[in-house]
Amino acid sequence: MNWRIQLTWWDKTLLAIVAVAAIIGFVRFATGIGTVANINNAYPWGWWVGYGIMTMIAIGAVGFTITALVEILGVHRYHSFLRPAVLMAFLCYASAITMLMVELGRPWMVWMVLVSWAPTSALYEVGWCAFLYLSVLALEFSQVPLEQAGWDRTFRAVRAIYIPIMLLGVTLSHLHQSSLGTLMALIPHKINALWWSDNLPLLYLFSAMMAGPAMAILEHLAAARWLGFAPRMNLLAGLAKIEAWLVGLFLAFQIGDLFYRGAADAMFIASWFAVSFWVEIAFGLMLPVVLLMMPEVRESKRGLATACSLIIAGVLLHRLNVAVIGLRVRHWETYVPSFGEVGITLGITAAALFAFGWLARILPIHEELPSPETRPHSATHPAGAWRGAEGVS
Repeated sequence: MNWRIQLTWWDKTLLAIVAVAAIIGFVRFATGIGTVANINNAYPWGWWVGYGIMTMIAIGAVGFTITALVEILGVHRYHSFLRPAVLMAFLCYASAITMLMVELGRPWMVWMVLVSWAPTSALYEVGWCAFLYLSVLALEFSQVPLEQAGWDRTFRAVRAIYIPIMLLGVTLSHLHQSSLGTLMALIPHKINALWWSDNLPLLYLFSAMMAGPAMAILEHLAAARWLGFAPRMNLLAGLAKIEAWLVGLFLAFQIGDLFYRGAADAMFIASWFAVSFWVEIAFGLMLPVVLLMMPEVRESKRGLATACSLIIAGVLLHRLNVAVIGLRVRHWETYVPSFGEVGITLGITAAALFAFGWLARILPIHEELPSPETRPHSATHPAGAWRGAEGVS
């Protein structure tokens, strides 16, 4: 297995962003969080949690949604999406945990969550489940490099425990995705009525399930463009139908929950809260579900990319609305993410993208491509290697 690749302009751009983020991270740990972050008593979590943790874990649900679809529900025609989904999930969770350690400080103490017994704490459950699920994802994905490296005995051992490990992973995902909503449900006095609900655990779980197929579709389209293979449009169209149902059900659940709680009138109050809510609903849910219901959109690469990008943006805005934008504060209390906060999250995201691209070129992540050993010049120029404008339009 050849671990060397030729760096492209895209790789170099990502590494440059990572380098800038590393410098900011050094300043954060050397001089304290106050020098790089604008979080305060009114907005204690901010961008690092709203995007870096809440959203990254939500889009990391691509792992358990595709795994459940293929391995549990038995829809094996989507098996080609499984390896990319597990790798994306692993990188999303690793990114979220890295961002959490940057925010909390003292990353060398992260192991304390494993020995600090607090079973009634929602945050404790999130920490334990996220740590265990990251380990499960590492075991699931390890089959690919083990097989490529020829470590047959270790590969067979991992393969033998795959089924219980896979079932454990899907279970853990349900637990901590909903527990993130439980964290926010604990502060009804702090969150605007448009987003606070007793059903936040279910809303967080369902929004994560909704984000999974959208991420799988976007990844497949991007990989087809940059790695030079023909996208499986028939499979993408079928997955888009499933996604349309998930988005429609989530939209109905969220609006129904508002009426059930008697908070529907807050949608029509002239405020920035209502504006942010309608942007989330209109562009993150209504427009995508309409697009995905149209056969011509499901059969179009551009149409699928647009609809799924809107869904992911809607999930991001929903998490930011709950954790940041929708917080009820006094009129003089404000928060705008600092360059340091955004820079660190972009750097960690860039590192995940670089790692995914690197692994996709040296390992058989995509079934549509020949194995790396049989590709011509696979160490430097994989088929259509990251060609930008020369890829699929």
